[in-house]
Amino acid sequence: MKFLSILKNKYLIVTAIFLVWVFFFAQYDLMSQKNQKDELKAMEQKIEYLEKEVSALQQEKNLLKNDSITLEKYAREKYYMKKNNEDVFVFDTIQKRNVKLAN
Repeated sequence: MKFLSILKNKYLIVTAIFLVWVFFFAQYDLMSQKNQKDELKAMEQKIEYLEKEVSALQQEKNLLKNDSITLEKYAREKYYMKKNNEDVFVFDTIQKRNVKLAN
């Protein structure tokens, strides 16, 4: 009986339908809001990571411009450059890891 009296109240029914529509089917429903917040959080973390990378690269750039020892070290490690009277030995450490994982 009480349920039937609630159904007779057209304002309550319209309000309930409106709330359901707003929370679940509208353009900015709850799921969309949650997805947008998650996306925003991921983008903010990516921005923070990239800002740290930029500052690290700028610091490395300044070291390479101003310090000849660092420049020489960088050239030797990254590009396998050497002096005329030296020999360069390159060790493949990835194969050693794969052998350890296989055992």
